[in-house]
Amino acid sequence: MAASATYTTLYSFREERRRLYRRIRVDITGLASGANTVAHGITKREKSGQGAAPIEEQVLLTSNVAVHRTQAADATNLYYTVDSGSGTTISVFVTV
Repeated sequence: MAASATYTTLYSFREERRRLYRRIRVDITGLASGANTVAHGITKREKSGQGAAPIEEQVLLTSNVAVHRTQAADATNLYYTVDSGSGTTISVFVTV
């Protein structure tokens, strides 16, 4: 069973230098034991066909297993390792 992700934009905000950011919740289901690569599908606001690399990730566990980030997210994927259990579900809050 391959892991799948859906995302929802929660809100947008501007920093001091007027750059616009989005806070997004990515719900990931079907994680397997070991390393997982999950396509997040988040695109840039100004270029909808181009992937956006998250600058921050925070994991909210929704299953009773140990999950940790394997490496930093890139413009197409999130990387997480599940220590035990399959079918694990997590929510990841990202800023792009």
